[in-house]
Amino acid sequence: MVNILAVDDDRHLLETLVRQLSTEPDFNVTGAETIADAKEKLSETDPDLILLDVSLPDGDGRDACRWIRAEGYTIPILMLTAQDGELDTIEGLEAGANDYIAKPLRLGELIARIKLHLEQYQARADARITIGAFVFSPGSKSLTHRDTGKDLALTEKETAIIKYLLKREGAEVNKVELLEHVWGYNERITTHTLETHIYRLRQKINLIDDSPFLLTRNKGYCLSL
Repeated sequence: MVNILAVDDDRHLLETLVRQLSTEPDFNVTGAETIADAKEKLSETDPDLILLDVSLPDGDGRDACRWIRAEGYTIPILMLTAQDGELDTIEGLEAGANDYIAKPLRLGELIARIKLHLEQYQARADARITIGAFVFSPGSKSLTHRDTGKDLALTEKETAIIKYLLKREGAEVNKVELLEHVWGYNERITTHTLETHIYRLRQKINLIDDSPFLLTRNKGYCLSL
């Protein structure tokens, strides 16, 4: 599930954004109308992406963007604005935004940009991606339990397994496909090798939390997103 925080003082637009984006199968959208409300919901929802209006009743969205970055959040931030001049775009990007989208918003384009930035973010070394009860950090090869803060160190192969399953967005991946993408083609490597790694990864995770994380589906695996 992708958690999105949408911040806009136009209540009608905000309600429309929350409603329409929530129709996407993996999107969970929370709305906020002010910077103060957004700061509160930022810690509550731990979003994977933020849609942030430039003009808000209690301040400039670009200043809010700078604050979010200063707090250590590296997630994608997409600025929304009725102004589409080059200078406005430059100021938004310099504030730490990943993209600048002019109103009126076109839903199809917005969804496409959201998915693009999420994909790019997941490929970054400093990415932090929520998966069930854990936060996955591929750059540091670790899983952090969201409730207790406990860290699990992952091996190179365990990290690669999670990254590929994450790329498939919850879809089932059969053992042969996963084997080829993690180990590459090697006739000496069998599905038993993969099964052993999956078993050890599950054992490691279950020591901290036994809620669903890595699921078996028919002849393959998927993540519980």
